[in-house]
Amino acid sequence: MVASQNHIVKDCGYVLDAENAAETARLMLRDRLVNEAMGGVLPEGVEGRQLGRVLDLACGPGGWVLETAQRYPWAQVTGIDISETLIQYARAQAQVQGLSNARFEVMDLLEPLPLPSNTFDLVNARDLTGLLTPSTWPRVLREALRVCRPGGLLRLTEFERPVSNGAAFMQLQELTRQAFQRTGRSFPPSSHHLGVLPRLTSLLREAGCCQVQQRAYVLDFSSGSEAHEALCRGYEVELLLSRPFLLDAGVTTAAEFDALYRRALLEMLDEHFAGLCYILTAWGKKASAGTEL
Repeated sequence: MVASQNHIVKDCGYVLDAENAAETARLMLRDRLVNEAMGGVLPEGVEGRQLGRVLDLACGPGGWVLETAQRYPWAQVTGIDISETLIQYARAQAQVQGLSNARFEVMDLLEPLPLPSNTFDLVNARDLTGLLTPSTWPRVLREALRVCRPGGLLRLTEFERPVSNGAAFMQLQELTRQAFQRTGRSFPPSSHHLGVLPRLTSLLREAGCCQVQQRAYVLDFSSGSEAHEALCRGYEVELLLSRPFLLDAGVTTAAEFDALYRRALLEMLDEHFAGLCYILTAWGKKASAGTEL
């Protein structure tokens, strides 16, 4: 439930309607585009042969899990999500693709995970920004590190709001930033961004990770780029589904949003449109006995 502008939320759900069919399609499409932009599901030099058990947090429709299971057929890859609808969809996709090493379970990331400690070689999470708050990030990461085996990896991939030369498109991004701030979802201090990316490495260290590293990527969705049509279609869905969240947060009106949305769609179709999506991956190891943090 979204808080009013005068209250900070303690625990949050996803800001979009995750079970909307258009959102499911958008998430699957974005997973593919992001994996391509990053050079694969695990481009940071992770030794694939060391991956026996992998866990993906808030897996949604399972895009990352499915591609990882296909890339590393010897690994057992598990995705968890609170949505039974999305889990059923992901299970169906795994069956259609013949991926017996991909499994999906319904679990609430905001609650203690019913999983044994020291189990997974890699715990992965992508795009938790729309789900967590500054108060819930630490406990979720501590729980993620608990189920990670000593010497295993905890890996986070997050996205900043996209930038473009479209005035209406950027105004909608600014309204989203304001809504995140007003509902207590962004990290202080108030600024032009959500504040999550600069905090990723410190969040990993505070959770107990050692040997923390990070790598940045950019996804170009400018007119004429390979990703333009697909990613713009994704933003068309994302912006529309953000409407209830922005209205509930009190940062815009229905009339203002609808006018901005129509203008943003036209901007993305313009031959001179330019847009970039910034991505940051950070990862760290769970300390083994005798390892210095």
